[in-house]
Amino acid sequence: MKKRKVMTCLVAGVLVLAVSATAAFGSVNGYSRYKEAVKALALENDNFSAVGTMEMTMDGETVWTMGAEIALDQAESSTILTMQQGDYEELEVSANVDGQHIWYTDDDGNTYHSMPSDRDEGPYNLLGFEADDEYENRLITFFEVACDTVVGELKNNFVQVGTQDGVDLYQVDIAQAQVPSLVNAGLSLFAYAMTEENSNAWQTAYEDFDATRFHYYETQTGKTLPQEFKDAYTGGWSDEWYQANQALVDEFDAVCYGDGTYWCEAYDRVLEDNNGGVVYVYADGSYDYYPDQWSFIEAHPEESANNMEAYIGEDLALENIHCTFGVDNDGNLTQNYIAVTFVTTGRDGNLHEVVIAGEVELFDFGTTTVTLPDLGDRTELAMGKPTAESVEVEEW
Repeated sequence: MKKRKVMTCLVAGVLVLAVSATAAFGSVNGYSRYKEAVKALALENDNFSAVGTMEMTMDGETVWTMGAEIALDQAESSTILTMQQGDYEELEVSANVDGQHIWYTDDDGNTYHSMPSDRDEGPYNLLGFEADDEYENRLITFFEVACDTVVGELKNNFVQVGTQDGVDLYQVDIAQAQVPSLVNAGLSLFAYAMTEENSNAWQTAYEDFDATRFHYYETQTGKTLPQEFKDAYTGGWSDEWYQANQALVDEFDAVCYGDGTYWCEAYDRVLEDNNGGVVYVYADGSYDYYPDQWSFIEAHPEESANNMEAYIGEDLALENIHCTFGVDNDGNLTQNYIAVTFVTTGRDGNLHEVVIAGEVELFDFGTTTVTLPDLGDRTELAMGKPTAESVEVEEW
């Protein structure tokens, strides 16, 4: 889970960087309108709604798709994230409403979590930007100047395609020959770095992280954990539940983490003995070892969304970009579609086409009201004492 989020941010970052660095705007006014609209959305707007999707394909076949629904009204917000890869689907829902932080995932069964929200004091914007933070201001200035510098002679590619309902519509198309050499040199360096990382992987992946941990306890003690305990331990618990089950919680923590014990250290030793690689652990504690991420992905393609580096190959170049967007009379970005096509050289020496496409619609600026997500028949689990899950473990 953690790596999926990191790699999703990485892919999105590469896409945005590529577009920012190579998108051609035909006039200073058009460029500045887009830039200021994006900055306002990320750093200033405190009330809006957005619906977006993102997809990655390789050689025309869908690798994964993601979806997001966001509503922001100062201290109140809600986010619904979905991801699908083949038969695998994932859902994450969170909201800050009426001073409460509420969230749940597919793994939470018929429950949801709640605790006091920490958003009462702001800042209220998409990126949590603090206007009085000198470091953040300097970082923004750096990226802004970098984008202004790299755009260079590509401004003539900007085309305004019309106006609709008070929204100015623009289109940008960049061909391979127009991509600045700096961009492709950077992507090639990135691909090489990822190849090195794949060749020298040091990773533990789990079929079911919690099931393996519970199996360890039961193997060590000869005791069977009640299902109700497993559900509460992984999903969160109330203070009342903890008080009633404190002895078992403390015993479980002591067996798995106490007195220098680390329940998954056996898998770390496998990596140490082999000087790296990937260990895939099954729910019953057994495991398979793979010398690198490529062989791991070949054996477990369902894990490919957690290992986006496997699609990058040994070289990477930007083939083309297609971008459309709209900016209204108030300077708000109302829509944005970006499709970036990369050509990558695989380990087999063949060329492959990777396309990352994202689309977002933004609306209800200044009029958004945040409501609770659909909780269905879920019951509340008010969060009490943190679980031992807070211990940093390589969970992929």
